[in-house]
Amino acid sequence: MKNGRVALIGILLCLFVAVSGFSETTLKDLQKVMDDFSENMANSLPFNSTIGLNWSHAHIGQFLGVPPHFGVGVSLGLTTMDAGAFDNLLKQFGISSLPDFGGFPVPGYTVEGRIGGFVLPFDAGIKFGYMPLSLGDVKLDYLLVGGDIRYAVLKGNAILPTVSLGIGFNYMDGGLSKKIDEDRMFNFPYLSDTATLTVGAPDVGITWETKTLDFKAQVSKSLFIITPYLGLGASYGWSRAGYSIDSKITAKDSSDNPLALNDVRSAIKAFGIDNVDGAGFSSEKEISGLSFRTFGGLSFNLAFIKIDLTGMYNFSDGNYGVTLGTRFQL
Repeated sequence: MKNGRVALIGILLCLFVAVSGFSETTLKDLQKVMDDFSENMANSLPFNSTIGLNWSHAHIGQFLGVPPHFGVGVSLGLTTMDAGAFDNLLKQFGISSLPDFGGFPVPGYTVEGRIGGFVLPFDAGIKFGYMPLSLGDVKLDYLLVGGDIRYAVLKGNAILPTVSLGIGFNYMDGGLSKKIDEDRMFNFPYLSDTATLTVGAPDVGITWETKTLDFKAQVSKSLFIITPYLGLGASYGWSRAGYSIDSKITAKDSSDNPLALNDVRSAIKAFGIDNVDGAGFSSEKEISGLSFRTFGGLSFNLAFIKIDLTGMYNFSDGNYGVTLGTRFQL
């Protein structure tokens, strides 16, 4: 749990530093940076949603047996997203670049369970992760639920490994927000001049959601107290990510004349900001598509306790992930 909390705090601090460094900028530049960030996050979400249920044993056996085969446990880890999107976001607000870790870490965790099949050689698993967290005026909401069914096409024996094929579904959503105590101003072109949009002490938020249909193949082989395993996965994801600035907004032209909300809405629509009202503005990106990954590692088998170490690599964008899991399994 400690590593996951470090990653969560890292995300919160990045948001804290970024919005605390909010300075006067152009609305067009802000939207471009936010669009790039939202698109990169939306592309990374399906990979992150596959955290959990990557158990070392490709098939855990039948439930109606002696002993009955089932297990419960937890998984904690992270996947990366393009660090350049975060760098550009911070630079827009006058903040130095992030250290290069080969990507920005996006954490995740699940409580999970798996039960062996009945008659046919399959098993089924479910996972759930939920974390509402507040650190001062920074708030995080995180939800991940999912499940899968795996069928053993090769049960394995003293010589042969176990091989399974599986299908699953994941749903994840969440958000980060922070209250800013000072007004913020954004310049934007208006007619042949420049106008200024003033946002009074806003709540700045980032939201995300993804649904993924996941297919995977896995092979494993138990060797005394360890079980190495390797798998391939393909996910089709429907994702969205965006931002919101919630606050009373006002606008004036260069002569300090107030502008009507409809005039503001028309002037900034060209930037891709469609959701504008007297209480703020927001924008989001929707991304769907297929991605491919590999995952693998090993478990240490200590009587009924299994400790999994898993690495993941996304072929589609070069991002990676790591997880640590522990479970009680019969």
